[in-house]
Amino acid sequence: MQIRPRAVNDETSERGGVSPRALGRKPSWKEPDGLRRPARKPLALRCVRYRSVKTTSLFVVAFLITGLGTNTSCWAEPPRSLIEIKVGKEQFSGRIVAADDRDCWVFQRDGRMSRVRMDDVDDCSEVDPRFRPFPSLELRDQLKTEFGRDFEVKATSHYIVVARNESAERYAKLFEQVYRQFHSYFVPRGFRMEEPEFPLVAVVFPDQASFTKYCRAEGANPKPGVVGFYLPVSNRVALYDRTTSGRTRDDDTNDTVIHEATHQVAFNTGVHSRIGQSPQWVVEGLATLFESDGIRAKQSGGSSLDRINPERFEWFQTYRRQRRVPASLESFVRNDSAFQRAALDAYSEAWALTFYLAESRSAELAAYLRSIAARDPLKPYTAAERLQDFRAAFGADLTLIESGFLRFHDRLAK
Repeated sequence: MQIRPRAVNDETSERGGVSPRALGRKPSWKEPDGLRRPARKPLALRCVRYRSVKTTSLFVVAFLITGLGTNTSCWAEPPRSLIEIKVGKEQFSGRIVAADDRDCWVFQRDGRMSRVRMDDVDDCSEVDPRFRPFPSLELRDQLKTEFGRDFEVKATSHYIVVARNESAERYAKLFEQVYRQFHSYFVPRGFRMEEPEFPLVAVVFPDQASFTKYCRAEGANPKPGVVGFYLPVSNRVALYDRTTSGRTRDDDTNDTVIHEATHQVAFNTGVHSRIGQSPQWVVEGLATLFESDGIRAKQSGGSSLDRINPERFEWFQTYRRQRRVPASLESFVRNDSAFQRAALDAYSEAWALTFYLAESRSAELAAYLRSIAARDPLKPYTAAERLQDFRAAFGADLTLIESGFLRFHDRLAK
């Protein structure tokens, strides 16, 4: 979710939730909620009956393995085969990416993610021992069919962009540029990035009405003023082009692309987990960090002042002087309530804390992000665990960390 500090009521953009939420399309299918879940029983072995394509006979396959969910630091990954699942009259193909004794999470070949209730599965077939995402060319053809002749579809090395008014190529270049800038900034600083498994899809609508209609069809309900979304369930970015109506500058639309593309890239390169919970300050901190032109610049070196996000920095300075509670870093790390109370203040602190860590403790920040991404994605991320992981990465004394964090910004303000 992106909320920009130009004005409290300014048009904003929003990511589709820190963790995927249940969309409730049909009773037998639910999308991942990533929220609080009841405690799971230790899972020894879960078997599902499936029909072999080769033999057409029914037998039992253990596609979930011993210990899933019992080891908090190293959870076992299910096989990477292409599975066909039947739930009532529905038939669904993909690979299982995580599972417990109640649900399994499946990535479809286009990158869409679904949660399937184990008790609702009627039949499960291994279609192919190897799961293969749709090739870019095939996915492009599907998108042309989905959006029709009024839209263009352009592809780059990592992106497929759907847009109107002959703007698809410009947007495709911009999204691809963000991907390459993200890679160029984070990899040298110790951030481990994987190559995206799926082509990254972005859809640019010509107006707010069509954008809102699409988001609602995807189970998201954009708030007034929201102009962009990263939708974790479909794994797509959706936004609308305000420049076509003369309501904004190109730079404002580019800012939306940069913020939402940063979310999408981070969730598709292993920096964040698409299924597991991530602290909201971590997710939004990286996206707001990357809004800065100085962060994305090719030149290395220079001072921290060259890389600040001026809008977030100014807002944080005002927030700190007027509203921020002293010694509040612990509560900010423990939970996401600050984003519900005062979103712009929380966004500014997410940027400020992430910028401090990226500039002065980048190795520890990279290790911290790896530890969060490596968690068992099906296990709730409690406030105590969030605090424990933060202390393990940056030190046990939060008073000392907060003092260093604020002094860093004092120096920038001089």
